[in-house]
Amino acid sequence: MATANINADKQTWADSGSQTSFTAARNATSSTTHVNYTNSQFNRSDAIQEVYSSGRGGGVWRFARSFFFFDTSSISGTITAIDLKIYGYLFAGNRVRIAKSTAFGTSGGSAYANSDFNNWTTLGFGGVPIPYSTDFTWAAGATNTIALNAAAISNANSNNYINLVAVGQINDYTGNAPFFDVVMNSGIQFASTTEFPKLAITYTPSGYSHDVNAVASASIVSINGVANANIVTVNGV
Repeated sequence: MATANINADKQTWADSGSQTSFTAARNATSSTTHVNYTNSQFNRSDAIQEVYSSGRGGGVWRFARSFFFFDTSSISGTITAIDLKIYGYLFAGNRVRIAKSTAFGTSGGSAYANSDFNNWTTLGFGGVPIPYSTDFTWAAGATNTIALNAAAISNANSNNYINLVAVGQINDYTGNAPFFDVVMNSGIQFASTTEFPKLAITYTPSGYSHDVNAVASASIVSINGVANANIVTVNGV
């Protein structure tokens, strides 16, 4: 087995804006605003947000989601396990879920667009999300290490990327409208200097696949005591 860390290629916070119904906020086909982050740390207290305020004259609903894209094409072998690492900021204790996203042009070929806000479900508008993790309790002032599931690992092996979104578990992921006023925030340090958003990947190296000194690669178990699966090059080749 071998391990590797892959930093996020794209990081985006997006907000539904204040809406007059739960459905309009949760199933919004467009975010009202978003921010793309690169290499400068930004502390965002409302990175993952679920809000309902009953108020006078009708309620207000609001959701914020954080999208991440990772290029895993540099991994030479079969990925067997992935941990997502994101450093938490300020607000903690709320439940969060990681789900599959098709933002960023699905394969990372474009920047986030406001029309990507609901690109994390199956069945189209208001559909069911594909989970990439179990739900977990968010931590602040520490690294959140989230084990990604078999669906995420399969996509990383098949597509050479992982495209995901972090959302609130209680109302946003489940699609269950709150009965009482609620404000739940989970903060993120985007481009954190402490723990840049990354994937910690465990994989089985593909090994060296060429003949050596006229010996077929299929017949080579090791070279100078190094297992074939751990050999990437021989004499620089």
